[in-house]
Amino acid sequence: MKRITAIFLSLLILVCSVSGTALAQQSAGEEVLSIAKDIIRWKKLDNGSTPDGFLINETYLEMAGSTPGDWYPIGLGRLGIADNNAGYLAVIKDRVQERYGQPGKLSAAKATEWHRISLAILAMGGDPTNMGVDKNGQTINLIADGTYDRGKTTPLGRQGINGWIWGLITLDSLRYEIPEGAFYSRDDIIIEILRQQLNDGGFALSGKSSDPDITAMALQALAPYYNSEKTYSYKQKVLGETVTKTVHQVVEEALTCLSALQHDTGDYGSWGTENVESTDQVTVALCCLGIDPLKDERFIKNGKTLLDGILRYRMPDGGFVHSFTYDPDNPTSLPDESNTMASEQTLYTMTAIWRHGQNMRTLYDFREEQSSALKKRIADLEAQITAIGDSADKAEYEKLLKEFYSIPENERNYVGNYWTLSDAARKAGVDIEKIADTTPVVESPRDEDDNENVLLYFTLSDRKAVDDLPEKLSTEYYVQVTTLLDKLLQSEDFETKEQYLEKLTAAKDEISEIQAEIDSINAEIKEKLYPFEGISLKDKKTVDEIVERYQALSAYDQEKILRWEDVIKTKTKIDNVLRGLIIGAVLVVIAAVLTVFLVRSIRKKRRKKEMEMDELAALYENEQDEAGKEGAD
Repeated sequence: MKRITAIFLSLLILVCSVSGTALAQQSAGEEVLSIAKDIIRWKKLDNGSTPDGFLINETYLEMAGSTPGDWYPIGLGRLGIADNNAGYLAVIKDRVQERYGQPGKLSAAKATEWHRISLAILAMGGDPTNMGVDKNGQTINLIADGTYDRGKTTPLGRQGINGWIWGLITLDSLRYEIPEGAFYSRDDIIIEILRQQLNDGGFALSGKSSDPDITAMALQALAPYYNSEKTYSYKQKVLGETVTKTVHQVVEEALTCLSALQHDTGDYGSWGTENVESTDQVTVALCCLGIDPLKDERFIKNGKTLLDGILRYRMPDGGFVHSFTYDPDNPTSLPDESNTMASEQTLYTMTAIWRHGQNMRTLYDFREEQSSALKKRIADLEAQITAIGDSADKAEYEKLLKEFYSIPENERNYVGNYWTLSDAARKAGVDIEKIADTTPVVESPRDEDDNENVLLYFTLSDRKAVDDLPEKLSTEYYVQVTTLLDKLLQSEDFETKEQYLEKLTAAKDEISEIQAEIDSINAEIKEKLYPFEGISLKDKKTVDEIVERYQALSAYDQEKILRWEDVIKTKTKIDNVLRGLIIGAVLVVIAAVLTVFLVRSIRKKRRKKEMEMDELAALYENEQDEAGKEGAD
């Protein structure tokens, strides 16, 4: 009875505590949601959009498939804010297929190109395992090519630990199964991360000093395995010693390292610079591990939480600055202006905190939300573990362990206090491995799901948009045409579908040709005219041809030609030189004509004078002759 009473009182205290915690979480949730919305508003204005318009507008979609183009979709999607999802998916699919036609596909060296794009596609509601077809007609599977089969072309770790970390995060985003015959197994990737742990428990991209960003990202990747008792034996990269550890041990050591690196202001520094992104990554890591980043005592310094540290970098316009110190290696990160990268990382960090407070799946776990039944099972188990403490008997620990191992393996990482149970059970002499091996998994019933797959319809407004396309297109219509074509291909059949398909396909081809011409002009400017200071009259034909091609483009497409002002200056310079030469040549001709005229005039005058002199001489001789005759007479 005493034990039952104690357990009852513990549960009562827990319920009251949970109620208070829920209110606090609700308040924190509203704050982070407000911060996230302010970032979104800032980015919309930065894109040239409006507060009520799309963040992922045509300006933004120019960057789809690049680092600055893929992270905002992740933040938006995981926050549950609908934006131009269809536009992003249509454009990124087109870009992926285009890049798969190149030798290195998305990148010859960086596997993280596959990982980032895959996560963005998932966040927008797409499927990274089916992104069109390559030049051989094979389905493009970004998960296979970027993670478990990456080693067939380039090692996953070619760019360092980042490749392993983000490969594992992407692989576990939907807990993708690795087929037989794959180049890497999950254990291969996990071990490659574990073996790069440094002496102080942290991780780094290079060197022997732990970096908070990389350490936090490693924890984000390892989070799904945090509650696993499985041990890994591997040779450490730094010390060269062979060790055997669980992921839990490595994570706890890394958390101790991160706690020690935190500043009294609540934030972090990396590479000698205080910055918001490092603080963001640590916050996301804690949320992925099920740790409350605003309440864990290890991450509250001088009364300052991680959120306090992040808010130091908030700007009046709602965006976030990278750092308060100018970084010459990162000229776009000014110390007094909101920065895109700082703001995008803070956006998905607020999303991670918000999801944690809402008891939702973690930031990079894109699976359907847990059913109400499964959430209740986990919550009940956590409450019982808290209530039972470390003074129960062996049978009670065994009962709770059986409940834990009856939960599907991929859901066990959501039990927040498992290690309290594990440590107490081992002290009581419980054979945890035996329980793990013999306990059958019990699936929880799913909630009734009314969200069936919706058929896409090519609406009357869609058809009107196709009909209204101008006769002469430009790349300004790339997003619209690509989005409409993607939607049409997925829509149900209708009577005039083939005509619309033909028109949109032709429009897409025309726009692709225009883009190819733009790329070609830019390439020629770079190859044939750089550096502009060295341009001479011999380059006139090249410059004139480029100018002629430029003038054939629409005003919108002309804006995409790089360094055009320099080209015009160069043309003006060459034209002036040529004009000078022509004028000089004309002057030379005039001078020559004048010279000839003068010479002829002088010669004429000379001849005339000579003739006059001859006449005078002749006259004189005549007179002399006559005078002589008269004298003789």
